[in-house]
Amino acid sequence: MIADAIPELESTPTIDYRGEILICDDEPDICESLALFVRKRGFDPIVTHMGCECMSLAVKQRPAAILLDVNLPDICGLDVCAQLSDADQTREIPIIILSASGEGNMVQQTRRSGARFYVRKPYDPNTVVAILEQAINDSQSW
Repeated sequence: MIADAIPELESTPTIDYRGEILICDDEPDICESLALFVRKRGFDPIVTHMGCECMSLAVKQRPAAILLDVNLPDICGLDVCAQLSDADQTREIPIIILSASGEGNMVQQTRRSGARFYVRKPYDPNTVVAILEQAINDSQSW
């Protein structure tokens, strides 16, 4: 019988669906890497490279969290963060700022804009995902 000759496939552990994560960065490699890491943790990544599109997607999709770069081609990520943090529809979504900026007051600027966390590039994607999960857990307990 043919079915007897087919080896059993290794079962892959099923991960419960945990929601969508909006990733906004102008560098495609970073988006691809982050998307891979969040997908492995059970999230569905939504990727954009533009700040205006990020704001629109956040309102439409209501992701579990947003990973947001500061340097975007169309608008400053801190301005995107501030607008999303002020809007009734999106203020509960945790935002994690990712930036290569070495400005001394970047952490303060990030907090003033409404972000929950700031991660400086280059970073370990596993660390970003751990921070992301913490931000989501914190927001759900509010």
